[in-house]
Amino acid sequence: MAPTGQQQPPQSTATASAAPPPASARGWLAVLAVTFGVFTVTATETMPIGLLPQMAAGSRVSEGTVGLTVTLYGLFAGVLAPVLTAATRRLDRGRLLLLILAVFVAGNAATAMATNYLWLMLVRLLVGCIHGVLWAIVASVAVRLVPPARSVRATAVVFSGISLATVLGVPLGTMVGQWLDWRAAFWALAACSAVALTATALLMPPMPPHGGVHLSELPRLLRAGNLRTAVAVTATVVIGHYAAYTYITPFLLRNVGIPSDLVGVLLLGFGAAGVVGNFLAGAVIGRGPALRTVVLGLIAGTGASMALLLAAGAWRPAAIVFLLGWGLAYSALPVALQTLVFRSVPRAREAATSLYVLSFNVSISLGALCGSLALDHSGPSLVMVTGLGFCAAAFLIATLLRPERTAR
Repeated sequence: MAPTGQQQPPQSTATASAAPPPASARGWLAVLAVTFGVFTVTATETMPIGLLPQMAAGSRVSEGTVGLTVTLYGLFAGVLAPVLTAATRRLDRGRLLLLILAVFVAGNAATAMATNYLWLMLVRLLVGCIHGVLWAIVASVAVRLVPPARSVRATAVVFSGISLATVLGVPLGTMVGQWLDWRAAFWALAACSAVALTATALLMPPMPPHGGVHLSELPRLLRAGNLRTAVAVTATVVIGHYAAYTYITPFLLRNVGIPSDLVGVLLLGFGAAGVVGNFLAGAVIGRGPALRTVVLGLIAGTGASMALLLAAGAWRPAAIVFLLGWGLAYSALPVALQTLVFRSVPRAREAATSLYVLSFNVSISLGALCGSLALDHSGPSLVMVTGLGFCAAAFLIATLLRPERTAR
């Protein structure tokens, strides 16, 4: 997401005078601080996935019950994102980001100290409530830290924190949990959150709010055709991705014949490809191609990778290539979709992003549900077909994007 000066949505004079782009070096250091915050927040959300057995034993509940600390966390984050973003619309965005990171410091520490499941769940839900606000503001904060010509690149850097958490955060946390205790993993997350909080406090310039809207005005934003389409595309492609990816392990084991001890390595490769996809998206979009074309191409790439992975069958080298291609294409989509949201409603970016966050997070749970039903009904092959079907639907919806509104 690094549009040229002509492509960047116009900002008001008041906004420009209130928060001029900081010096290049300091601005990029602040972007890196925010990226590390995104890394810790993403790792906080997904950490229980790698520690289910230990957390279940420590809380004296089933692994499925502990899994609710991830599912309900995501639902709370998505559903409350528009509400809390509207409620905090008058706060300085830098101070709001510091408040969010402080909640994660306290929340991870409280999780590590949880003595029963009720305590654990309540803490996770409280942290989940504030999580959605971070996603609503983080991209708009990033683009205000650098000159307009580098805004897409800044967004790509910040979003790389998500992929890095997948590649490094959860695996390392899982290792710490297995080596010491699951609580040690959350103490480590509390420490990382504290580092992100400190770095952000030192580097973040004053950032007065702009473009905030009242909760009652959010439906009006959807009258912007491209935003409405972007939200629909997001929901559909995310459902497709998570319907397939949530159950990629049984597919690799049963359909491709990958040895169980190599599945983790391939998933790390998927995440690494995602990091590359983030930065490629920033570079490609920054060179000025029509955003509609980029979105269509990435959706097509995601769907084609699923189809080819399914067609490859037990041909392992091809299956590995198509799996990495899937990670590359899909992980570039959030950068493109976030840019699309920004350009669709340039004067209400955070409010529009809160709707995007709502769509994204709720669709994760719906995708996992669809994949579960497909797996139970017919096995891993139908899971992949389900994901492919939703990607095809997302491609058709994306054709409704108006080129003149996305390629300013």
